[in-house]
Amino acid sequence: MKKEEHFDTIIIGGSYSGLAAGMALGRALKRVLIIDSNTPCNRQTPYSHNFITNDGKTPAEMASVAKQQVQAYPTVHFFNGLAVQGSGTNNAFKITVAPGETFSGDKLIFATGIKDIMPNMDGFSDCWGISVLHCPYCHGYEV
Repeated sequence: MKKEEHFDTIIIGGSYSGLAAGMALGRALKRVLIIDSNTPCNRQTPYSHNFITNDGKTPAEMASVAKQQVQAYPTVHFFNGLAVQGSGTNNAFKITVAPGETFSGDKLIFATGIKDIMPNMDGFSDCWGISVLHCPYCHGYEV
C-alpha cells in the first residue's frame, strides 16, 4: 500500500470483532483497511470454549480461518502494524502506523478488544490463560 491511501473505513484491531466488521463491510463493497498488531490478549491460551462451531479450537486457529474468509473480499486490505496516532472527525480520519505510514478514511472502527493488566508477580503472566484463569465461561468446565 502507498502512503496516504484512502479507505471508506479503517478498522483498528484485526481479531474477531475487527474481522467480523471487515467481512460485513467487504460484502457491502466498501474499501476497508484492517490494521492489526497481531498481539491478541488470548495469544497464549491453549484452547477456547463457548464459541459455537469452534469449541475447543485454539484462538489462533479460529482467527486464521476468519482472516482467510475475510481475505476473499477484494476490497478489504490488511496492514500488519501498530496504530500509533489518530486524528480527525466524521468523514475525515487519519491514522498513522509505526513506522510512520498514514492512512485516511471516512469512518473509523475501534475493535481493539481488551488488555489484561497483570499483577507484578513472578511467573504470573507466563501462566495467564493456561493455569491462571479469569473466565469461568471459557475454562470453568475444564477446571
